[in-house]
Amino acid sequence: MNMQKPALSIRGFMICLHQMNEKLPLAGPNPDGIRLILDVMKQAKLNTLLFEYEAYYPWSGDEKIISAANAYTETDVLEIGKYARKLGIGIIPLVQVFGHLTHVLRLEPYRKFAENPDVSYQLCPLRNGSFELACRLIDDTLRLHPDCRFLHLGGDECHQLGSCPECAEYVRKHGAGKLYSSFMGRVTEYVLAKGITPVFWHDMALNHPECLADFDPRVLFQFWHYGDASHGNMEYSLERLLKHISPDRIIGAPGARAEMGHGALHHHPALLEANIGEMNARMKEIGALGTILTDWPDTGCSFFDSLYAVRVQGNCAWNGTSLTMDFRRNYSRETFGFDAPELPDKLDAIAGASALARGFQSRRGEDCLSRSAYDFEAESNRIGQDFAGDGEEELYRLTGRRFAARNFLEWLKKHQGECRTNRKEFDWYALLAEMTKFFLTAEIGVRKEFFLRKYFPEVTEELRERFQVHEYLRKAADSFDRVREDYLNFHAGFTLERNLKNSADELYPATLKKGLENLLAD
Repeated sequence: MNMQKPALSIRGFMICLHQMNEKLPLAGPNPDGIRLILDVMKQAKLNTLLFEYEAYYPWSGDEKIISAANAYTETDVLEIGKYARKLGIGIIPLVQVFGHLTHVLRLEPYRKFAENPDVSYQLCPLRNGSFELACRLIDDTLRLHPDCRFLHLGGDECHQLGSCPECAEYVRKHGAGKLYSSFMGRVTEYVLAKGITPVFWHDMALNHPECLADFDPRVLFQFWHYGDASHGNMEYSLERLLKHISPDRIIGAPGARAEMGHGALHHHPALLEANIGEMNARMKEIGALGTILTDWPDTGCSFFDSLYAVRVQGNCAWNGTSLTMDFRRNYSRETFGFDAPELPDKLDAIAGASALARGFQSRRGEDCLSRSAYDFEAESNRIGQDFAGDGEEELYRLTGRRFAARNFLEWLKKHQGECRTNRKEFDWYALLAEMTKFFLTAEIGVRKEFFLRKYFPEVTEELRERFQVHEYLRKAADSFDRVREDYLNFHAGFTLERNLKNSADELYPATLKKGLENLLAD
């Protein structure tokens, strides 16, 4: 970072407690974890924290019932704000007022405001009391953020527009875009009257560009794009948005834990770098306000997994460019105090998904606030189906990645004594390598079993010994309890306690260990 002045004025990161409650296995940061993240943000020269609390906000008055049993206290929120200000980091609170309101609408007193009561997700914009509810949520959020300049109102993915009979009739006469802008326009005017600048996600406005002229020109849009196949080409979407919105009303949003990471034990650093770099460079080119790196916990990965992305974001947002090789070469020295240019490459080598690491995937139940039970037999059968095609190739690839994880773990232990700064962050890589090695060992053992079943009419103990089936399964089963305990010990003190236990139970369910032991006994 050799520029004296930053290329972008808003340089941020998002802490999101989206889709979380005390019963779910998504392990979000506690106040000490928030402070750790803020410290990394400061080191990365970021100046903005976008904070989505949802059920972890200490709601007051009639809205108290929205708060999770282990929500932050008012003191927690005020102290976090005080610590952020000390570091020169401004907080933009995010309060959902339209879509993504499951944490509110699932509760009995609020079901009447849902567009579809059977799917408690989106507020009905025409229902009596809906606007007043949105205003109460806004006011209660501002109560503990009295100095905020911006307020994020969400507003994305409102896919139920026009579902109820009254809204359907409105859409028939005026269009879905008008239904969206009529409600969000009222809400943004309410916020603007308080002297605060409203922000919301770009997607619904871009889906209905005819409604953009309805919004006050002071309203800002956050343009999210994560560089994966499901989002297509970034330039295509951005150019469409720029036809209707001036660049100085846009905040870019690349992703840390995002779609590309669903099912990933660890996201691919090179892919993160490409997405973050492209977004920041493009926002500088068009003269946008800045960028805020989004981070979604429902991938299941630990928030520690996003700290590398925070440092990439800091570099790219400050310089307004894609990442250079200098960042990778200097990463270990600038972060941990010792010279190891190969560290990012070692992270690349263990990146990817492990089929048995199902806790790292978004395995939803009937709604986004529930999870389905882990089924070892179903997971094993899914793996076995690979061998109807070219399953051997995947077996070779996973074996290579397991060796990479093992070698990375040994490398980290060798350099452990050289770490001078950010020790917790350094230790995360050791746990990451350990978890990766465990899940890959288990999956390789299962795949080897199916390999034998495919090619040999009778699977004997001798064959299992020859192809190391039981060797891999036994290693995984024997290390199960230790790896689970290491996961719990590492996150203790930085993670919401009840959620951490739930997370460990999903990542390392008893049925996984039992399934491995049953295969060994066959």
